[in-house]
Parts: sequence; C-alpha cells; structure tokens
Amino acid sequence: MKSLKYILDFYIHSSLHVALAVYSLVRITENTLQFQHNENIAYTVFYGTIVGYNFLKYFQSFLNGNFDVKQHRFLIGITLLSLVITVFYFLQLPTSAQFFLLWTFCLVVIYPFLRKQGWLKLFWVSICMAEITVHFPAILNQANNLELFLLGFQRFFIVFALLIPFEILDSETDDIGLKTIPQRIGIWNTKMFGFVAIVFFLGIEFSKPTFDYISLWIGLITALAIWFSTTNRNHYYTSFWVECIPILWYIFYLILI
Repeated sequence: MKSLKYILDFYIHSSLHVALAVYSLVRITENTLQFQHNENIAYTVFYGTIVGYNFLKYFQSFLNGNFDVKQHRFLIGITLLSLVITVFYFLQLPTSAQFFLLWTFCLVVIYPFLRKQGWLKLFWVSICMAEITVHFPAILNQANNLELFLLGFQRFFIVFALLIPFEILDSETDDIGLKTIPQRIGIWNTKMFGFVAIVFFLGIEFSKPTFDYISLWIGLITALAIWFSTTNRNHYYTSFWVECIPILWYIFYLILI
C-alpha cells in the first residue's frame, strides 16, 4: 500500500499528471477542429509541461537551499529527461511553431513575478493554457478564424473554472499579502466566479451550429468539483481528481466519438 502511495505521489509531484491533462486538452482541440494529429506538437506540449511545471514548483525552493537533491533525484532525472525529449520534438517543428512556443514560454516565465498579484495569476494561467492547447496546435492547420476564436475563449473559461478548487484549497495557506481571489471576496463568491465561467463555457458551446454534448458533461462535472471544494480538502482532491477532468474529457472523445 505504501509503495502504491509513493508511486501516486511521485506521479503527481513530478507533474506527469498535469502534463497528461494538458496533453489531453491538445488532443481535444485536434478532435474539435478536426485537425490531423501532430505528434511533434502533442509531445512537445506533454514533455514541455513536465519541465515547465517542475521549474515553477521547485526553482524557488532550490534557490532558497530547501531543495534536497538526493531526496528528489528521481524528480530531477525525469525533468532532465523530459527536457531532452522536449528539445528533440521542438526541433522537429517548423519555424513558425517554434517562435510561437518561445513566445508562449515567455508568458510562462513571467508567471512567478505575477504570483505576488494573487488575483491576476488565475487569469494569466488560463490565458497561457488557451494559447498552448488551442492556438499552438492550430499553427500547422487551417482553421476557421471564428471557430478558433470561440474555442480559445471556451478553453480560457473552462481552465479558469478548473483552477477555482486550487485557489480555494490554497486560500488559507497562501500569504495574506497575495490577496488571492478567495482572500479578497470569500469562498462562496469565488465559487460563483467559477460557476459564471462554466456558464460562459457552455454558452459559447450552445452558440455553435453543432452542440457538443460532451462539453455539457464536462461543465457539469467541473461545477460539481467547484461546489464540493473547501479549504480543508485533501490535496489529492485537486492535484489528482480535479486534474483528471481534462483526461476524462479526452477519454469521452475516444469512446463516444
């Protein structure tokens, strides 16, 4: 049992789980816009997410001398391996896609500086995710501009909603000086922000000529995740179950479409 918990913890802490979630969002974009699958884009995003998230999560601890290299040797190993694989797939991309990814990387690098603006980070992460999982896959494909525009906004709203449980869970441990959204307006009002984001997400879907009923299910599941969010939830609730929602979304596409 302990070994299973160790494997699960490593899977989460090494950012493999969030990378799979982001990869799933890329594949959903391909399905939604009927793009041909491009493994160079998908794998660049998957392995790049591991590198990026681990950098953001552990770099400050490393600088402060609180990062035990020996204890985290496997995490360092998988991050370095992911970096090598990311570079490999990145070099297979055309120049236009490489420049777009470098520009998006700059947005990600800015994030630690925005961390102090707690109310802003939620919007920034949502924008970055929309860019990486919608507009990046569209670089090598012809897409209807209106359809791409709407999907980008949809992705922003659903990612914003998915981040709400994380904001609620962290609200009591975050420095009060961050003034995150829950610290500013309270837990219930923060949940309302999430529900409104889901309404916009579904509203855009209803405006399309063909309604995707899978989006309705994902909206409802995300709403439930927000509804049951509290400040004392186990961290597996957000770091595993909430982050499972994009993966479940992609599985629905594989099974039902």
